[in-house]
Amino acid sequence: MKKLITYLFIALLGLVIFGCDKPAPTELIDGSTEELAEYEVLSQDLNDEYYSNGFDTTGVTQDLKGLANIISVSGIKVTGIDGNTDSFSFAQTIFFDKSKPIYYSDGRLLAYETITPGVIHFDNVRARTVPFRIRFRDNGMLRDTLLGNRYILYSGRHGGMDQFHYRHNSSINFHFQMFFGQSVEFDIPTPEEVFGEAALLGRRVDRNLRAVLHWNAVANGPKMIIIIGARLRDRQNVVIPLYRVRTKDDGELIIPARFINKIPLDKFDRLVFTFIRRFEHSERYNGNNDLYVSSQSIHSIVVNLN
Repeated sequence: MKKLITYLFIALLGLVIFGCDKPAPTELIDGSTEELAEYEVLSQDLNDEYYSNGFDTTGVTQDLKGLANIISVSGIKVTGIDGNTDSFSFAQTIFFDKSKPIYYSDGRLLAYETITPGVIHFDNVRARTVPFRIRFRDNGMLRDTLLGNRYILYSGRHGGMDQFHYRHNSSINFHFQMFFGQSVEFDIPTPEEVFGEAALLGRRVDRNLRAVLHWNAVANGPKMIIIIGARLRDRQNVVIPLYRVRTKDDGELIIPARFINKIPLDKFDRLVFTFIRRFEHSERYNGNNDLYVSSQSIHSIVVNLN
């Protein structure tokens, strides 16, 4: 159980983690299976756990300098090596003040400060305001900074902390009452729950080690997003994202050996496969379409890397 909580803690602690000086990710198309899947390289430096695209099992991995304001709700499952699964619910809202930029030491834009301009409820449960701190790499040095506050709700094992519970294949009501101004209210649709399975087949010595992934398919659904991460051997609370895969929500995908065999055993001891089924859209705030709304069902599975 402790190890399962560790993986979730990584995600929640670093809700949006990113680096500063990485090249843009490389995109490619793999045609070795029956259908095409789009692969995106997330981390080009396997020695660096801070990266440009982030690894976030709450489903939101973004560059903070170009964002609209965020509303995100997630139903999360984490399955550990022992096969046990824990479920969690998470909701957050982040408002950025575009008049207050934060810069790297070389003058490049890092992010914007955040504000909390009102009271927010998800399904009539009032969200808490908590500090929003990010970590980043600046001129080769690891640094952190406080952007301000954000709104969150979280319920974990046994429904602990907040009385907020994600409902799949349904909707969650969002209500925002500004301190000085109007209120904003709408329902956030939620996708069908995703149940994933992951296994490694083949042998590294034969250069044919590949990942076979299965999940419950949804006809005519949005593309399935799969994040492949790896846990550092010498820092077992750090998971580095390696690839993001986008594929049809048809229930099956084989990750070819050329991707899995590139993961060095001397650095990593476990893989984490995160299945994300997401709905997303925009809403209006202060007269503009600047509320990015996402709702996702997420299942992360931990697998030994042999």
